[in-house]
Amino acid sequence: MQMSKKLSRIIAIIMLLIGIFFILFAFSHPEMSWPWSNTISYTLYLIYLIVMVVFFIAPFKKKD
Repeated sequence: MQMSKKLSRIIAIIMLLIGIFFILFAFSHPEMSWPWSNTISYTLYLIYLIVMVVFFIAPFKKKD
């Protein structure tokens, strides 16, 4: 399935906005935390970041 450039950008922007909202919420509520170790949390954050970057750059792949 081929995604259009516009749809990919919209998904990436929505993910970016959700990420920003999450960071703002986390800074204002330090008493809340995940029930697992920081290693798992950082791994999930990294995966989220990678997926978001892929949605930003994916439409620029050259077609053969």
